[in-house]
Amino acid sequence: MGIMSSLRRRAAAVAAAACAGVLALTGCTAFNNSDDGTADGNGTSATTQTFQPSGGKPTATLSIASGSENKEVAVAIQKAADQSNVAVTMHYMGSLEIMNALKAGGQDHDAVWPASSMWISMGDTKHIVKDAASTSTTPIVFGIAKSKAVKLGWADDTGAAKPVSTADILAAVSDGKLTFSMTSATVIDSALNVYQTALRKPSWTIWVVDYSGSMSGEGKNGVVKGLNAALDPDQAKKSYIEPASGDVNILIPFETEAHRPVKATGTSTSDLLHEADATDASGGTDIYEGLLSALDELPSESEASQYTTAIVLMTDGRSNSDHQDEFESAYKSRGRDLPIFSIMFGDADPSQLKSLATLSNAKVFDGRSGDLAAVFRQAKGFN
Repeated sequence: MGIMSSLRRRAAAVAAAACAGVLALTGCTAFNNSDDGTADGNGTSATTQTFQPSGGKPTATLSIASGSENKEVAVAIQKAADQSNVAVTMHYMGSLEIMNALKAGGQDHDAVWPASSMWISMGDTKHIVKDAASTSTTPIVFGIAKSKAVKLGWADDTGAAKPVSTADILAAVSDGKLTFSMTSATVIDSALNVYQTALRKPSWTIWVVDYSGSMSGEGKNGVVKGLNAALDPDQAKKSYIEPASGDVNILIPFETEAHRPVKATGTSTSDLLHEADATDASGGTDIYEGLLSALDELPSESEASQYTTAIVLMTDGRSNSDHQDEFESAYKSRGRDLPIFSIMFGDADPSQLKSLATLSNAKVFDGRSGDLAAVFRQAKGFN
C-alpha cells in the first residue's frame, strides 16, 4: 500500500508539475512497467504514444487519456519523463471519450488531459479527479452596451474603455447594477442532447456490413456491439449520437451477395439490431455488391435535401473486385455528394477502402484496435 501510494504521488507530481495540466485520478489501475504492445519500438500507434525516460528502465508508467491536440507538446512530455524517470503513455481520445472514461471511473487511466476543463465538469460524476493544474487559458471577451459601460464608469462618453478587472464585474453584479448569463458544463449537456434529438438535420445512414465467413464469431460479435453502440437509443445517448425521430437507418448485410435491406425509422431500431444479431456469417466477400445495393436505398431526389446522407461500410477482408468498375460508374452517375465511410479491421484491403474514401470525399476508420463500438460511434458522429 505504501509503495503504491508513493508511486501515485510521484505520478501526480509528474502530471501536475512537469506535464503542467494533467488531471490525476484516484482509484485507477496499478502502474505498468511493461511495453504497451503498440505498433513500433517506440510504443507509438495512431492513437497511442509512449515516452520512455532516457535514463533507463522507468520506475513506473503513467497512463493518460489525452486530447489529440497535446501531441503538440511532445517535447515537454519527453522532458518530464526524463526528469522523473517515469514513462508516460498518452492515449489520444476524443473529448466525449474522455468524458465517458471519467463517468466510468477512469477506466485504465491514471490521469486525463482533455482539451477543456468542461469535459471534467461533465464527466467527473464520481469525483475521482484528485489533483488539477492548467496548461492554458481561454481569453473571454466581455461586451456590454456603451451606455451601460458609461453608467458603470468603465468608459467615457466617447466609448473609450478604462481598465476593468474581474473584481469590478463581480462587484457590479453583487450590487445589482449588472446582470448577465453564461454557459455552464451542465447548458452544454442539455444543448448537446437537444441538438442531437431535435435541432440537427435528420440523417439517412446506410450500414453496409460484411457477413462473410471470416466474420463468424468475434468479428460478428464486434459488429453487433458496434451497431448497438451507435443505434440503440439508450447506449447511443451516452455518446450524444442517439437516433432522432426523423432519422433513417438501413442495414445491408453482404457476403458474396447483398442481403435484403432492413430499414429503421426514428428511434425504432430494435428490429434492425435484431436482424444484425440473427444474420449468419458465411460465404465470400464482395463489398461492391453491398455498395451497389446501398445506392438503391438512397432517399429520392425530392427527399435528399431533407437529410444528411452517408454510407458506412465495414469489412474485415479483401474484396472480390469484379464489380468495382460497375459500382464506381453507378456512384458517379448519381451525381450526389455522398460520403462512403469505411471501418477497416482484420485483413481488409486499405487500398480498396482508401479508394472509396477518395471517390466519395470521406474517411477510413481503423477498427483493428478491437474497440469496434468506439469506432462505430466515431463513424456515426460524421452523420
